[in-house]
Amino acid sequence: MSSSNPKKPRRAIVFLSSFIGTALEQYDFLLYGTAAALVFNKLFFPTLDPLTGALAAIATYATGYVGRPLGSILCGYLGDRYGRKSILLATLIVMGVASTLIGLLPTYASAGIWAPTLLCLLRLIQGIALGGEQGGAILIAVENAPKEKRGLFGSWSSSGGMAGLVLSTLALSLTAKLPEADFLSWGWRLPFLFSMVLVAIGVIARTRLPESHEFEAAKQAGTVSKTPLRTLVRDHKKQILLASIARAGEIAWPINVLVFTTAYAVTQLKIGKPMILNAILIGACISMFGNTFFAALSDRIGHRRMYIIGALCAAVCVWPYFALINTVQPLLVGLAVAMALGVIHPMMYGPQGALFAGLFGTRVRYSGVGIAHQIGALVGGGITPVLSSLLLARSGGSPWMVALLITVFSLIAALAVKAMDKETTEHAGDENHDALSGFSGAAPLGQGSAGR
Repeated sequence: MSSSNPKKPRRAIVFLSSFIGTALEQYDFLLYGTAAALVFNKLFFPTLDPLTGALAAIATYATGYVGRPLGSILCGYLGDRYGRKSILLATLIVMGVASTLIGLLPTYASAGIWAPTLLCLLRLIQGIALGGEQGGAILIAVENAPKEKRGLFGSWSSSGGMAGLVLSTLALSLTAKLPEADFLSWGWRLPFLFSMVLVAIGVIARTRLPESHEFEAAKQAGTVSKTPLRTLVRDHKKQILLASIARAGEIAWPINVLVFTTAYAVTQLKIGKPMILNAILIGACISMFGNTFFAALSDRIGHRRMYIIGALCAAVCVWPYFALINTVQPLLVGLAVAMALGVIHPMMYGPQGALFAGLFGTRVRYSGVGIAHQIGALVGGGITPVLSSLLLARSGGSPWMVALLITVFSLIAALAVKAMDKETTEHAGDENHDALSGFSGAAPLGQGSAGR
């Protein structure tokens, strides 16, 4: 008993850092998206007509997605070179400062062109911070996990991301209840300013965070790479490709729900927007627990096997999903959205952290996981909404071609994960894992107790 007690505080701190840190960063990043749709066109682009102003505000939102790959490259290099903990602390602080400054920005009425310029700059900084956060938050949990619970530990960051979605939506929903004049004057600023309070909580957790077991072991063994990005590109092209494809198939599913379904249901089916948004909130809440459940299950049956099951379920269930949406019955529509976000998606998203970490050795793991995440997000999250809209128009307003698109993405993702079996097994024998075996006695990352 005594031997296990010292591990409990460490694991609690790792959980708080991974879950709360990601929740707060996603809160800040997603908060901007909601604000862009509600107020930024009126406050920062008032000289444009309403439609052009809205498009300009959304364009500033997209600027964050430009920053995310930059963040994954920069922070991946620093994290693989100097350690995970300090980089994670830095990304959290940078995100908090950027969000607070957005809440303090002067509007176009008082600062002219400088207002939207600074808004775009701060959005870019947000993207860089989030791009560096995602890979590191996964690794600090997985690399500190006991060998039989790597899926579970890796899911904490995923669950934190969904918690950030819930928090950001609720924050602006509450302030939007103010009289419109007050909301446009100062109410919209409150959620951004409140982020500093939340970030302070995250910083306290991360300052107590232990450095990754496996990075410390690699450092002691002298195997930390001085050129991790070059090593990654030279030796791990196939792993990056496979992980990126798997990520694209995974993220295509929730983006289909959050972006395409919302627009399709509200504009074409004339379903009330509050009902759809409430269903999304319920699904996101369920997902926080779903990620943990399916990640823990993946520790028993294998991370790859669980991911493949999730991808196949997504490929099949997208058809009854749209059938339920098309009924226009509030209960059935809400059930479809909640199940899509809370059950189907977590089958892939929950075990993803441990699965991707298993493809890369300690020398390049931060860079590899982060870059694969952002490439996949750009393809699966950036392209699918555009393709879905085009396919909907081509099919005369029927979503069957959109369902086919999601099925194709999901099946390709399943094939990519299946191809990881050999990759992970071969990688387990590299110099980093050999060095680590004497330190923690851990089995190669990415391998569950079954499904090897």
